[in-house]
Amino acid sequence: MLGLGNTKYDESIKEIPSDDSYPMVSILFSKDNGIDVNALSLTVLELINRNQIRCHIDLDDSYEVGKKLTPDDMEVMKGITLRIANRGELKTSESASINLLKNLNKGKKFNLKAMAKQTNNHSIANKFEKDFNDFIKALKKENAYDGDNYTDILKGGKLTAKGNEIKNQWKNYRDYLKSKDLTEKYPPESEEESTAQILYAACFDVEREALKARENNNSLTDFIDKDGYKLLNIIFNNALLNVTEKRKGDGIFYGVNDKYTVPGA
Repeated sequence: MLGLGNTKYDESIKEIPSDDSYPMVSILFSKDNGIDVNALSLTVLELINRNQIRCHIDLDDSYEVGKKLTPDDMEVMKGITLRIANRGELKTSESASINLLKNLNKGKKFNLKAMAKQTNNHSIANKFEKDFNDFIKALKKENAYDGDNYTDILKGGKLTAKGNEIKNQWKNYRDYLKSKDLTEKYPPESEEESTAQILYAACFDVEREALKARENNNSLTDFIDKDGYKLLNIIFNNALLNVTEKRKGDGIFYGVNDKYTVPGA
């Protein structure tokens, strides 16, 4: 066994605690068990990994967003271009996320800076919220989130004893993902496993720590290396902050992070 603090781990630390999708792992087992734009950003990351969304990055060095969005951050966004390919079979929620991106950007090819500036337009932000609600509805339906699929781990919006047990297993897995020592001791056995681990790390906002212990060798890991996941969350939150239309009661509740705003709002 290898110790990390006062906890001891063995090779079983590499085992994924449940077979939930990346967005559902974030919703169920991250900080507040709540729905927010992270679920959408994680879906985009998975589509990039599968080349359903092509990613071109015109930047060489690693980049990390600071405590406030700056002009430098906006220029980094300009160097990250996404192009929607969406060939092949998609889940309903994935189709909804692609439809959202097309509506937000008025096309299939766009850079993150242009997308960020679009979210300051109130009419576009209002449309984004409707598309985001469609995405959440599709995600919940295909995972039976409001049905019987999670009643053993989630009741009344709170985790049950079994749910908390699984959450603790995910916490241990998160410790493995962000630990260089544990990763070197129990390394991923393939590029595919390494990339999947980085995606799981994004569910817990430790994707950059996970990448430091793994190879940056594909478009998704390069996107993470430029803080792309955080930038997506900032952009999508900014859209929700600029919504002006009053929502109708649809039973969907989500959190909005107002820590970052896009200049020009």
